[in-house]
Amino acid sequence: MSTQFTTDLGFAISLPDGAEAIEESTAGPKTCQFSLPDASIVSAVRDDAAANSLADVIAWTEQMADHYVTSFGATEEMQGAIPSAGKQAFAYSVAFSDTEKWPRRATLIGALLDGGPFIGVTLLTTNLGQPLDVALVQDIVDGIAATD
Repeated sequence: MSTQFTTDLGFAISLPDGAEAIEESTAGPKTCQFSLPDASIVSAVRDDAAANSLADVIAWTEQMADHYVTSFGATEEMQGAIPSAGKQAFAYSVAFSDTEKWPRRATLIGALLDGGPFIGVTLLTTNLGQPLDVALVQDIVDGIAATD
């Protein structure tokens, strides 16, 4: 089951039941954030100028992943296209330790929706050696929809 959140940024996102919207996003302007039941954080941004093609979506995810490589010494775990009706999507996952040496995984997801809206998502989780939850990534992509 999932819960749909409609943002004031012109898109909706479906997340696992128990997810909650965070009132004040710390991810920057024109973003929204959500906490998942397992304490993971989902940050989302709409930036229609960021991508006009799948190549742009891939470049965006690589650029976002590079932040974690440069700032935290992250290593790539996996990357690949995410098939979803009405979208061109790509995800890039990296593993790193945060400033408090806590093991983390950042999965950067870019989704270009038919008609032009681009939604970028960062899924930040604790990484205790478990594999990436590919089904969750797929569900996030499938649950993104334009509202305007």
